[in-house]
Amino acid sequence: MIIHLIYTAMYAILVVSLLISYDLFIKNFKELNLRLSFKILIGIVLFISQVYFIISFSLNSIGYVAYEYTIPIFIYYFGVLKEKIYLVGLVPVILLTFFALINKFDWQAMFFIIGLNYVILIVTYSLKKIFYGKANHTFFYLFSILVTVGSPMVDSGLFYRREIGFGDVVFLGIGSGIILFLWKYYLHNQKNFLEKINTKIIERNYDELTKIKNFRSLNEDISKLTLIEKNQLIVGMLDLDHFKQINDHYGHQIGNQALTFFAEKLTTFLDQKIEDPSLVEVYRYGGEEFLVLFRGHTLSEVKNIIEEFHAFLRKEQLNLDAAQLTLYFSAGISKAEPALDISETFYQADQALYEAKRKGRNRTIIFT
Repeated sequence: MIIHLIYTAMYAILVVSLLISYDLFIKNFKELNLRLSFKILIGIVLFISQVYFIISFSLNSIGYVAYEYTIPIFIYYFGVLKEKIYLVGLVPVILLTFFALINKFDWQAMFFIIGLNYVILIVTYSLKKIFYGKANHTFFYLFSILVTVGSPMVDSGLFYRREIGFGDVVFLGIGSGIILFLWKYYLHNQKNFLEKINTKIIERNYDELTKIKNFRSLNEDISKLTLIEKNQLIVGMLDLDHFKQINDHYGHQIGNQALTFFAEKLTTFLDQKIEDPSLVEVYRYGGEEFLVLFRGHTLSEVKNIIEEFHAFLRKEQLNLDAAQLTLYFSAGISKAEPALDISETFYQADQALYEAKRKGRNRTIIFT
C-alpha cells in the first residue's frame, strides 16, 4: 500500500514535470528561430514521446494506464496556440498503437476509445470557451480529476477485462490532487515572474515620466528592423516650443506635467488617426523632444498628420490651478534612404526641426 502511494506521488510529479516542459515549449513556440514545419514536427514528436512514456511507465509501475489525457487537456485549456486542439486527438492514436504493440489491440475497443476521446475534447473545449481567462478554473480541475480516474477504468475494462479497485481510485484521486496543486503553484509563480519581467521591461524601455518608449527602446526597435523596413521609415522630430520659458515661469513640476500632457495627446491622436497601430511608434528622444517613426506612409501624408496634430493640440489646454496652458511645437520630417544610415535620417529630421524653429516655430518642415 505504501509502495503504491509512493509510486502515485512520484508518478504525479513526473506527469507535472512533463506537462510544464511542454507548456513552456508551447508558450515559446513563436520565439523559436526555426521553420514553422520543423517547429510543428518537434512539437508532435515531443508530445508523442511524452504521452507514450506516461502510458508505458504507468502500465509497468502501477499495473494500468493512467494520466494519458493530463498533458493534452491541460495544454489545450491553458495554452495559446490554436493548433494544440490536435494534441487531444493524438491520444487515442498513441494509446491504440501502444496496445497493438503489446498485442492487446481490439477493434471494438478502438471505436470506444475514439468516442471517449471526442467526449473529452468537446467537454474541454466547452470549459475553455466558458471559463478561460477567468480566475476560477474549478470546473476544469474537477473534470480533469474525473478524466484521470475514469479513463483507467475504461482502458482496463476494454483491454484487460480487469476492474479498477477502490484503492486504485483513491490513489488516482491523490495523484490528481498532487498534479493540480503543483500545476497551480507553477501558474502562480509564472504569473509573478512575468509581472516582474514586465515591470523590468517597462522600467528599462519606457520613459518614467511620460510612459512612452525611451531612447534605449528606439535603438533596440531600429536594430530589429530589416533593411527593407528601415528604407520605408519616415522620421518625425517634434519639439515643444518655448519649453524653457514654461519651466522658468511655472516651475519644473508644471514643465513635467506639460511633457506628460503632450505625450498623452500625441499618442491619443495617433491612435485615433492611424488605423494600424503597428505603422507608428512614439518615443521620448530627450528633454522636450519626441520622435515618431512612421511606416507605410508618404512624406506628404506624414506632414498632413502632424499638421492635423498642430490643430488638435491647439484645442487642448493643460489645466493649471490659476491658468490654462496651450502647448505648441515645431516638427521636422525626413525619409530614410537606402544609401544612408538610419542615424543620418534622424539627423536630417533634427535639422528640419531646427529650420522650423528658425522660421518662427509652431510649424512642420520636410528635410530637403
